[in-house]
Amino acid sequence: MQMKTTDDFFIPDNEVKLPEELDYSRVDEYIRSAEAFSRSTYQSVYIIDYFKQNFLYVSPNPMFLCGLTPEQMMKLGYRFYLEYVPEDEQQFLIDLNEAGFSFHNSIPISERKDWYISYDFHILNGGKKILVNHKLTPLA
Repeated sequence: MQMKTTDDFFIPDNEVKLPEELDYSRVDEYIRSAEAFSRSTYQSVYIIDYFKQNFLYVSPNPMFLCGLTPEQMMKLGYRFYLEYVPEDEQQFLIDLNEAGFSFHNSIPISERKDWYISYDFHILNGGKKILVNHKLTPLA
């Protein structure tokens, strides 16, 4: 089995090539909304920036963070999945990423906010596998 890299998660279907495709003026609004939502739920919330290939926001839910602070997880970026997801599940996440973006790109832009993808995978927290349900919701 070939070792995975963070580049495996960033495929042509989710690549943002031109900065003019982005509206960074709304980032703070999205982050404030995510912060408000994370305060009202036990759910872990994060926002991915596919242009810069990092996390814009990570909520402070201790279960999902595997003992890390939100700042440490943001610094890890997608390496989090390589270090905290069991190796035998990493290819599943990569395959799901590809299938999910293929599906997302087939939906008319005006309908994309009406859809989400939900799936389960494990994270390793203190050497123990914890099953997490992940819902991927596009912001645009």
